[in-house]
Amino acid sequence: MNLSERREKLLNIIEESNKPIKGNELAKLLNVSRQIIVQDIALIRASGKEIVATPQGYIIFNQNSKIEEKIKCKNHKSNEELFDELKIIVDMGGTIKDVIVNHPIYGEIKAELNISSLRDINEFMNKIEKDEFKQLSSLTECNHIHTIQVSKKEILDDILRKLREKDMISN
Repeated sequence: MNLSERREKLLNIIEESNKPIKGNELAKLLNVSRQIIVQDIALIRASGKEIVATPQGYIIFNQNSKIEEKIKCKNHKSNEELFDELKIIVDMGGTIKDVIVNHPIYGEIKAELNISSLRDINEFMNKIEKDEFKQLSSLTECNHIHTIQVSKKEILDDILRKLREKDMISN
């Protein structure tokens, strides 16, 4: 397979996946090194494709078939509240694409999350509990914002209703 065929196949694999795919996995599928995958993805991005690198792997979000909404959530008093917020969104069919905070000095700070399963939530919570990083919401006393992605408006409505019931949404 030549370079352009490999890049086309790489793009097809990522486009057809409904979840992120790690670089090592892509390298095995295409029988090349992970570094070749990184280079190929850089060239594919340069051609205009919006491939997102996440801690879970590479993904392309299909904006045509998904609905996105930014929701303002109250900051958490405990890790249990954070877990509950993320679990509500994921259990009801949403993907938490990112978290955004408005810092009084630095302005808007955004971090990609791409949490779409209980496994993703558990990995995220383990990192917090091991103190590998600080949550963005700890940088400010203001609320935080999540971009939520769903496949249908009804799912978004259900997520918002449930978060309101739990008093997790800020007005």
